[in-house]
Amino acid sequence: MFEFFLGYSAGSATASRAATLARSAAAADGLRHSNRVEDVNERVDQLMIVVRAMWSLMEKHGLTPQDLEAEIDHLDQLDGVADGAIRSGPVPCPSCDSMVAPGLKACQFCGAPVTRGDTHPLSGV
Repeated sequence: MFEFFLGYSAGSATASRAATLARSAAAADGLRHSNRVEDVNERVDQLMIVVRAMWSLMEKHGLTPQDLEAEIDHLDQLDGVADGAIRSGPVPCPSCDSMVAPGLKACQFCGAPVTRGDTHPLSGV
């Protein structure tokens, strides 16, 4: 569709150049997505090493798979929903009491800094 608009606006003589530019843009966009996927895969691989190291240390200190499962269940429920994820919800602004969306460090209405009350070590994961 992008090729059509470029070709139509530039005239039929430049339509083939427009098609080439569109293909180049699509290829570059695909490369960007590919790099993001590779970055995510690399981070997952790094996290797997950390998880394996932590489990190895836990086993050396006498913890069992049941202990690990119980802790996973506990952490999963910290956000109030047992859904296999840790998600933070909106928090009230300390200044104006409006609800501040997750990810914001300041109130979107009054600009007051907002601190999240979650002090658990995995809160930033």
